[in-house]
Amino acid sequence: MINSHARSRETLNQRWRRLALLAALVVGVVVVGIAMRWERNWYVSVNWTESLTHWAFIVDRTAEPVVGDYVEFVPPENRYYKNINFVKQIIAGPGDVVVCDGRRFFLDGELIATAKTHSQGGYPLTLGPCGEIPEGQYFVVTPHKDSFDSRYGEIGYVARTHILGVARPIL
Repeated sequence: MINSHARSRETLNQRWRRLALLAALVVGVVVVGIAMRWERNWYVSVNWTESLTHWAFIVDRTAEPVVGDYVEFVPPENRYYKNINFVKQIIAGPGDVVVCDGRRFFLDGELIATAKTHSQGGYPLTLGPCGEIPEGQYFVVTPHKDSFDSRYGEIGYVARTHILGVARPIL
């Protein structure tokens, strides 16, 4: 009696081990598949400046950006930042009209940004573009006073072709 009970228990343990091995194999295949799709369609980005309240984002390469989205983009060459992508929020898109009054920028009568005259390093900053935003272009800003964004000519409008993806805040 003890031997048959021990054998059935051993058989049950073997079944559980095989089932656990099969489950681990299935989970492994699923994880590898997700990782391959993840890398192709999404990635994690970190904002290294204080310009945004969020500092970590999942960037979706497949999403089409719209006004209100955060986007990660490759900025034009400038004297302030080298080899770093920016994450900013789209405030206005194609067909929207950005109005300038001195160093203040307005959209639909609302103040959206104020440009500084000089960088933190003391370099003069040029004003960004005003007027109707062309097709395939976006006006991007963050609320931080020291944000380097579309309010400055060094960045200007951001072309859709320079946008890497829609950045969704996670932290």
